[in-house]
Amino acid sequence: MPRALSVILRLAIAVVVALALLGLWLQDLAEAARQLFLFMDIGLGVWLVLLIVGAVRGWGIRALIVSAVIGAVLNLLTVTVVGLIQSGALPWEFIGWAAQAGIAFLVGAVVAVVIVKPRRPATAAA
Repeated sequence: MPRALSVILRLAIAVVVALALLGLWLQDLAEAARQLFLFMDIGLGVWLVLLIVGAVRGWGIRALIVSAVIGAVLNLLTVTVVGLIQSGALPWEFIGWAAQAGIAFLVGAVVAVVIVKPRRPATAAA
């Protein structure tokens, strides 16, 4: 499978699974989409960049999952800092929404990485 296609498939599968989980949890698909894309936007962008780097460098499953965790943590930190600046106190409601979206995203990312397995690097014949 071409590298670009694997990146697109992983991202699409992760988003669909995360939307499905949030939709079931919130029982409202429109609210699930709002929460995912509003409170997980930085994490999705970071993971997309890391997916591209991983496709070029030939990262394995473990590294791709760690990159998803990095995206989710950076996203949570961003939401916390922005909420703190806007309100002057810790925005617990924003943190909760970002954590929900982050957990759904991480489950989706694991599913996506397991379904779309990384290419194994070509080995030289001895």
